[in-house]
Amino acid sequence: MSAQPVEKFSVRHGVQAAGDVEALLRKQESLLAFIEAITSELELRPLLGRILRYACELIGADNGTIGLVDARRGVVRTEALYNMPASEMGAEMPMGVGLAGEVMLRGEPVVLGRYGDVAKPTQLGLLENSVIGMPISARGQMIGFIGIGASALHTPDGGVERPRPFTAEDATTLAIFARHAAIAIENARRYTKEQQRTERLELIASIGRIITADLRLSDLLDRAADAIHELLGYPNLAIPLVEEGDPDVLVLHAVGGYYKGLVEGEYRIPVDRGIMGAAVRERRIQLVNDVASDPRHLPTPGAIGILAELAVPILLGERVLGVLNVESDKPFDEEDAASLQVIADQLAVAIENARLYERGQRLAVLEERQRLARDLHDSVTQQMFGMVLMGESLGTVWRRDADEGERRVNRLVELCRRALAEMRALLAELRPDADKRADTVERPGLARVRRKGLAHALASLQPDLAVERPEVSVDAESYVPQNLETEEALYRIAQEALNNVVKHARADHARITVRATGGETILEIVDDGIGFPSGRRKIERGGRTLSGGLGTTIMRERAEARGGSLRLESTPGQGTRVVVTIPEEGGIMR
Repeated sequence: MSAQPVEKFSVRHGVQAAGDVEALLRKQESLLAFIEAITSELELRPLLGRILRYACELIGADNGTIGLVDARRGVVRTEALYNMPASEMGAEMPMGVGLAGEVMLRGEPVVLGRYGDVAKPTQLGLLENSVIGMPISARGQMIGFIGIGASALHTPDGGVERPRPFTAEDATTLAIFARHAAIAIENARRYTKEQQRTERLELIASIGRIITADLRLSDLLDRAADAIHELLGYPNLAIPLVEEGDPDVLVLHAVGGYYKGLVEGEYRIPVDRGIMGAAVRERRIQLVNDVASDPRHLPTPGAIGILAELAVPILLGERVLGVLNVESDKPFDEEDAASLQVIADQLAVAIENARLYERGQRLAVLEERQRLARDLHDSVTQQMFGMVLMGESLGTVWRRDADEGERRVNRLVELCRRALAEMRALLAELRPDADKRADTVERPGLARVRRKGLAHALASLQPDLAVERPEVSVDAESYVPQNLETEEALYRIAQEALNNVVKHARADHARITVRATGGETILEIVDDGIGFPSGRRKIERGGRTLSGGLGTTIMRERAEARGGSLRLESTPGQGTRVVVTIPEEGGIMR
């Protein structure tokens, strides 16, 4: 009699044990499927959705949420839903509010037979549900939360049937999900961060191409500000530069984002003030995520809601060229600082190149002006001087000898034509299409050099003079032809020196000698005039003018431009000697 109940009990126990084993196997299979599924997903939000669905289906929950912890703000933000209203996506639970806030407050799992028993429930329609709240932790910190619930049933008579209670075994299963979820979330975050870093590097490379595509400084800075705002998403941006000649002042040159409508006109910032000033003084990045508590912050007029400021010095070696400054209503991190540092380094090189380009442009304009001044002085003004001399003598000569007067009139007309031709040629060079006109408009003097060489051009200087005296002789027997630029320079120097003889020397004879010796081309112009009075002696030694006028300066500049030098020697009453020495160009024939 006693054995029968035992036998019946054993059978029932065996059936129950078999069911438990079967359920356990199903759970293990579901866990393996879950692990396999989450390891193949790298996008964070789809990953969280999978984790939540598997957890609810395995444990038998009717609804659930997963949230991620925002440690800076102290909230859990909902990132995945299962059978919950779509409006719950993105909901934020501070510590102590709702099931997520309760878990964050306690720092441990929360299992309740009634959701309404949490201190501050948020889902008033689910107060009778049984719930489990499980922290998701990594490296000892809570990084997220899984919450699941079993719904209460409403009976036909208006009552409420209690939902099934969750067990310790359910909590253990959910904890397994949480551990795997923590690993998956960390991997997804790493993937997302690397993806964002790659995208940011691509954007930075794009900004670099934009920055280096322009050599005008103002355009370069404007395009850089717009690109940083549009591609990297910084809402407020400014690029002030240290003022050249005054390193204690920053001058705002470009703005981006909302500041385009706020900042107008010139904006000057003393370097001893502000967060940007600190970036210049200390030559290092200034990252401030709470500007309200930083006394250095200088609010931009009209800007509201500014929480953080990041000022990156634009450094070229030891020199600070300016600051790349961004402001935002969100905090910055080290990734922002590193990205802007790369851009600031690119800006430094681009700014320096733009400034060098502008200096080169200004220098080119200055050199062109100086060249035109030299050419006007050596050709047109000299011819006009000759015309004046001719005109002053014309009346007296005509009264004395009509034939000579007529000859001088014809000579005066010829000088006028030559001066006009020189002027037309110079004006043609100032036109944008000067290159196209170069073959049709030539200056008469230089045309001789180009066509027949320096020796012939020097021999033609005598007829160009407006007076008969001095008598000019040319010795070019020892000359070796040089390149065109050198021969033109030598011709212009000889022309200016001879005109000075006419103006000042009262000489009867002038001798022009050009020769090649010892790897140098030497040009000498010697006259037998009055020389310089002792108070006006002009001598050039070692390339330095001790005294002298515009003509002497122009001759020296022409010689030095060809790597040579000019020496002027004079003794009162014994004439003047001009010596030009230029390195030979290897006897280049044209």
